[in-house]
Amino acid sequence: MKKNITISLIVAAFVAGSANANVLVNPGFEINSLTTATNVLTNFPGFQGIWGPEAGTIVTAENGVTPIQGVRMLRMVDTGSYTQTFQITDVTASAGLIDSGGAVINSSALFNVDKALSAALGVISVSFFTTSTYGSLIGSSPIASLTLDTSDTTWQPISLSSAVPVGTRWILTQVAYQDATLFGIDGQYHPGYVDAADTTIGQIPEPATLGLLALGGMMTFLRRRAAV
Repeated sequence: MKKNITISLIVAAFVAGSANANVLVNPGFEINSLTTATNVLTNFPGFQGIWGPEAGTIVTAENGVTPIQGVRMLRMVDTGSYTQTFQITDVTASAGLIDSGGAVINSSALFNVDKALSAALGVISVSFFTTSTYGSLIGSSPIASLTLDTSDTTWQPISLSSAVPVGTRWILTQVAYQDATLFGIDGQYHPGYVDAADTTIGQIPEPATLGLLALGGMMTFLRRRAAV
């Protein structure tokens, strides 16, 4: 088990290290500018790089929650099922890597809620499109979620990693909360917060490289085992 963990960590570190810069605009929500979710989903070129929440605002510290990056964060409130915020990105610049079948997407964000919420569920997801319209959705949309703790001083990461489908030219990054989990112990709905979002496109390691990484991980494991 320890050997597998060591190898996995080394491979994950290699993939993360090979990633490009964050493709998101305003990832820390420091620019107090938003549009609507409808605008983002229906007009990719017109609202590229602008966060579009279904119900949300950009705020400074409140309800015991302090932004972990800069002085602002995204505040999201319930809308009925899931409260979602979207940003669309043109990734044509990475078309060569994507169409080679060797691209991986890594996406993450930090989530936090106030003490009135005991089991808030945060979510992050990425969707892929071949053209600048929602109807060109391809492949599956990887998703990751986490039930948050009750501390308003703890920012918890949610992240995912997935292969990018060949033909992808636009990606949609989504952060969300399950609305039912925003209902507090006081019988009231409370907001969920997001900060420090990050989406990158990198190269999947070649099989030979993965083999070397695995060998390196095994040697590390054997050296540690011998030292015990």
